Amino acid sequence: MARTCYYELLGVERSASDAELKKAYRRQALVWHPDKNHGNVEEATQVFAEIKEAYETLSDPQERAWYDNHREQILRGDDYVQADPYSQPDMSANVSFMSTETLMRFFSVTSFHGFDDSPNGFFAVYRNLFTTLRDEELQVPGSPAEDDILLNLDFGHAHTLYDDGESGRQRGRSAGTGATLRDFYNFWTTFGTRKTFGWFDRYRLADAENRQIRRLMEKENRHLREKARREFVEAVQNLAAWVRKRDPRYKSYVDHKQRQQKLREEERRRCIAEQRAAVVEDASEYVRQEWEEVDYTNILDEHLGQSDEGDAVPEAAAEAKEEPAADSPSTGEDLDCAICNKSFKSAAQKANHEKSNKHQKAVREVRREMLREEREMAKMQKQQQQQQQNETANPEPVPQQLSDSDEILEQMIQELTLAQA
Repeated sequence: MARTCYYELLGVERSASDAELKKAYRRQALVWHPDKNHGNVEEATQVFAEIKEAYETLSDPQERAWYDNHREQILRGDDYVQADPYSQPDMSANVSFMSTETLMRFFSVTSFHGFDDSPNGFFAVYRNLFTTLRDEELQVPGSPAEDDILLNLDFGHAHTLYDDGESGRQRGRSAGTGATLRDFYNFWTTFGTRKTFGWFDRYRLADAENRQIRRLMEKENRHLREKARREFVEAVQNLAAWVRKRDPRYKSYVDHKQRQQKLREEERRRCIAEQRAAVVEDASEYVRQEWEEVDYTNILDEHLGQSDEGDAVPEAAAEAKEEPAADSPSTGEDLDCAICNKSFKSAAQKANHEKSNKHQKAVREVRREMLREEREMAKMQKQQQQQQQNETANPEPVPQQLSDSDEILEQMIQELTLAQA
């Protein structure tokens, strides 16, 4: 069956940009949407599905590159079987392996009808396809471990979950196998074939006239085999990725994971908001200490008392400067930073220091430490008050005992009485 090019379906050139593809898709969707074609619902539904598939393929850079490189093969589908120009009459005529050209027809939504388990549905079509590919690989001798892996692979059915952990139910493993649908797709998206592709050989080595020609024949045959092998492996891997992207079970799994991620992100933001609110509450209850208050009066007086032209300071100001008040702090105390344990030569240096990030960070550290100590003290006081209340409510009888001083006094009285007697 002939297929329509995705670019022709959308009515754009092959060099169209993403914005042009999106605009063309919206325009075609409005024309072919089944709700707008009541008289021709069946045809409109099919065309609309092809238009949607064309846009999904071309809007994905990786799938678009694959489609552009294999466009002619995909469009031919089953109607085209590549003839091997180098086939020989006595080559392996019994080879029935699936060709790369046959795989190309499955890169389209027209290969199935509906996402169900009907004979022509999505799950039945691609389950049969991958089962055929698996059986072909098992025809080639391999290790027992690889055979076990291939035998455990199963595409499953419409109700098979993508992974064991999805929705907390253990239904991800296919019936009768130990592999999940995730394992199935992981295998086929990293597929490597056992086939040798010897039927692509161009020359028969037995026809070589001499050793040199035989080596050239081997080289050419090896090149053709590797090329065919590479094309087949790439086709299988890309087909598995294409099917997984459109698999409703995979889409459900992705949606489930996105919801979980959203819930975790909301929980993380809630915890951060609570922590910030606690910090703000602690800061609002904090009382600034006297040593944290910076008095700029002396600094302003010092700068205002000096003229720009270097005039002499008035005698009254000089005397006041020379004879500071008795109750005023000394110069050494004013120019010391108790937090950073530093001394400065001038008030300007101290002011610059107090504006520095290092000093402010130290102030915040001291503040947090004081807050912590205040909380511990408040906690201890609360415990002491609770203990006192308990003792008041339940007083315990205390035996009357003489202190050491009372015992000494009583002994002295007895000795004095004996001496008088």
